Amino acid sequence: MINFYIVASPIGNYEDISLRALKVLKEIDFIVCEQENEYKKLFGSLGIKEKKYILCNEHYENEAVELVLPLLEKGEKGALISDCGTPLFEDPGFKLIKSIRNNGYKITALPGACSIITALSISPFEINDFYYAGRLSPKNEDKKKEISKLLKRKESIILIDAPYRLMNIISLLKYFDNKRRIFISYNLTMEDEELLWGTPEFVEKKLIKKNIKKGEFVIIIE
Repeated sequence: MINFYIVASPIGNYEDISLRALKVLKEIDFIVCEQENEYKKLFGSLGIKEKKYILCNEHYENEAVELVLPLLEKGEKGALISDCGTPLFEDPGFKLIKSIRNNGYKITALPGACSIITALSISPFEINDFYYAGRLSPKNEDKKKEISKLLKRKESIILIDAPYRLMNIISLLKYFDNKRRIFISYNLTMEDEELLWGTPEFVEKKLIKKNIKKGEFVIIIE
């Protein structure tokens, strides 16, 4: 018997929810989420009755462990979701899942939307292998060193970061290597989705022209 589920949720368009995820989210007793408002928006859009919820983010992961285990001991079933996409990948929850597993409960994962895989599938570049660099340092000097080092790699490079750091990263990529093309998938699956590629300078001009300053994005460096 499954006690706890790791459930991938849509990265933007709520219609991308899987049938299995929909079924599980309706049947569980409690939900573990990053933010209350995002969980309620998701459940409201999917027409699912709200459950009791437990927050699990960078501030409350230890508390989440203390709250979830007693519920599982009572025989209740729960699920972990992130604000969007596949949980645990650049999102909190590892401590929780490790604790659940160490206490002998059975866990399974429901596959679904992932912005990185979606971006790779729609990329204009032929990608045979790639290096996932993830989030860069928030400190500008450290970020410069990281980008300079990354651009020495030969394979495609994937970056994600906070929405408001988009223009800063593009500017630094332009500074270090304006010839190596980049691809930006912006707000994937949403009505304002944008797919832009070319040199960093070309993409930067496109972003400025479209008045795009921040948003959910994945950057692929060719």
